[in-house]
Parts: sequence; C-alpha cells; structure tokens
Amino acid sequence: MLDDLEEKAVDLRKRIITVCKISGAGHITSSLSAVDIMNALYNGGILRFDSKQPDWSERDRFILSKGHATLALYNVLCDVGFVTQEEVNTFCRKGSVFGGHTTTSVAGCECYSGSLGHGLSFGVGAALCARMRKADYLTYVLTGDGECQEGSVWEAAMSIAHYNLTNLIWIIDKNNIQLCDRVENVMRLEPFDEKLKAFGFETRVIDGHNYSDIITAMRIDRNNLPHKPVAVVCNTVKGKGVSIMEDKSDWHGRKPSSNEFSIINAQLGIREGI
Repeated sequence: MLDDLEEKAVDLRKRIITVCKISGAGHITSSLSAVDIMNALYNGGILRFDSKQPDWSERDRFILSKGHATLALYNVLCDVGFVTQEEVNTFCRKGSVFGGHTTTSVAGCECYSGSLGHGLSFGVGAALCARMRKADYLTYVLTGDGECQEGSVWEAAMSIAHYNLTNLIWIIDKNNIQLCDRVENVMRLEPFDEKLKAFGFETRVIDGHNYSDIITAMRIDRNNLPHKPVAVVCNTVKGKGVSIMEDKSDWHGRKPSSNEFSIINAQLGIREGI
C-alpha cells in the first residue's frame, strides 16, 4: 500500500501544478507540503467516508483549516470520487464553486475557510457533536504552523484538553514558512511539541512526507480511543517535490512564470502544451 500511496502522490503533485497552470491561481507550495497528509488520510485507510454520500452522517470529518491548500484537497477529493477532474479544472474561474479557499458548495468540504485560525474551533464543535450524539465518527483538523500564531487556535486547544476530546486529531503541517517570512522570524512557536504537551495533548512528531509515519500516527481505533487528545506535528517541506520551490519563502501564493512551468513540467514529467 505504501508504494501505491507514493505513486499516487506523484500524480497528485502533477495535478496540483496542472490546475494552477490552467487557472493561473492557487497556493502551490502550501498544497505540496500538505498533499501527502491528505493522500494518506483518504487513500491510506484512515478516514471513514463514502464519496457517493458526501453528507453521510457517520462519515469522519476532515477540516482543512489552512484553507488556501485547496489545490491539494480538491485533487484528493477528485481522486477518491467526490468530484470530477473537469470540475476541479474550473478552479478560481468565474462562476466556479472551486475557489481558492474551501467552501461547503464542494462535495467533501466540511466548512468555509478564509481567515486562518478558525478550523480547530470548528473541529471542537464537530467532536462535541459526535460525543453528544454518541456517534463514533472522528474529526481530523489540519492547520498550518504559521496559523498557530493565532490566539483562537490556542483557545480551541484549551477546549480540546478541557473536554478531553480524544475523538479529535489535530494535525499541524509544520513547513516552517508562512506568507511573508519563515515562521520563526514572524512569531516563534518552539518548543512546539512541548507546548502541545503542556496543553494536555499526546504529541506525536513525524516526517509529514513518510507514509508509514503518517499512517501509524494518525490511525485511531474509534472503539478504543486514546486516553488524551492527539496532536500530530508533521515536519514537512513547503513546495515538496518541486526543487525550485522547496523550502523557499518567496513562493507563497505565487504563480510560476512560463519558464518556471517548463522546468517544473520537466521535473515532474508533465506533458507540455496544457
């Protein structure tokens, strides 16, 4: 299965680049750092879902709090059958519901996003709802590390610990770069894992591009929940898989030039002329 996920990841990266080229929009590097996480969740047997019934009440909830990484989410949702590639290719075009941030108009998207810092609180509500309904669905929330500078994130973290929401798994895409600079230069988070532990989480630090690590850390037995809420810190590389973008702080939300697209296409084996 791990080899299949690796192969799938190459295809998803090609799709991310291709949709960006078609639309002229999107946050490529934020999507590339998180796509392995989403691929593992949906294709690695972690999430319970039915793409033919997007609103199935017993589905696990995946909330993309770093909502600008929609190029990754939309293409993963397409891969597992929620939407079609033709629909995804309308990304950011006039009249399309496939915008630069998530919207519930897209099958498989649980919430709206825009301003960062709200997804974890949304996840708290979903997890509390499951507990009140005595339902066994799990809630997974993916935030960025720069996003964790928001006070609302830590308010939500306190709530998760206070209510011991062991049916919520908080995932942090720790790629170390945000909009305008490296995270440590804007507002340092370290020692991040120790802060999470102090807030009451069982903290798991992994390689966010290693499928064995991701699946081991995020697969939760819904019939035997952990004793404490789980936070998974995924060490990732912004722009992972595209060498001219990897770990560079000037690529956030930037579209490649024609020459850069040619370099990327050659590296990923994308057919020219799209």
